[in-house]
Amino acid sequence: MNITKEKTVAEVVTENVGADHVFSKYKIDFCCGGGMSLEDACKESNVAFETVKFEIENIKNIIVGNSDLNEMDLSSLISYTSKNHHDYFDESIAQLSPLAAKVAEVHASEHPEVVKVNNLFSKVVCELSEQISLEENIVFPFIKNFMEQEKSFTENQETIIDTLNQTIGNIERSFTLSADTFKEIAKVSSNYSLPDGACNSYRFLYENLNEFEHELHKYIHFEKNILFPKLLKLM
Repeated sequence: MNITKEKTVAEVVTENVGADHVFSKYKIDFCCGGGMSLEDACKESNVAFETVKFEIENIKNIIVGNSDLNEMDLSSLISYTSKNHHDYFDESIAQLSPLAAKVAEVHASEHPEVVKVNNLFSKVVCELSEQISLEENIVFPFIKNFMEQEKSFTENQETIIDTLNQTIGNIERSFTLSADTFKEIAKVSSNYSLPDGACNSYRFLYENLNEFEHELHKYIHFEKNILFPKLLKLM
């Protein structure tokens, strides 16, 4: 796909495999801030548009074997969400939550910022876990049931659409809160910079929190710009 200054950040990520890595490198918000034009996003992050364009095109040529999510049907997208996003967060949270608490307990006296990192991550965990549970237990089963009934209109169609829109709105508000909280984690940790002599637990925590933030942005972009629009078209 042609990368132009006028395209939104979300459009560029959707159309170009690997663009998320480039945007993360230059701290360009491609999830909640995905509606901004690429030109404005580059200016805000103080990076040349041509630099970003070149790196996206380069990384896209290197990455192979990625599915075109835009071509997937809704059922496949739901399976993709559970397998590639929800499972990742469940496993990462189980590993990082006790580790963040341990690092905060051991290093609080010398590095008090780790206490705030732990508290902020706990906040993200609460929001994200609730949102994933909502999707897995309510939203996705509803969609599958609706599709199995041949997508027929019912007497309650208007109510169903209103409820679905409200649920998606609640999920997107949760996304914004989680993304903003992670911005604070990055700020408090000086973008996951390790102090001299950091132990292995400290190092592992920061490296994986950095990865977690990137995966969170990918997840938010995927749901807001690919899954939800396709879901609403079904209705």
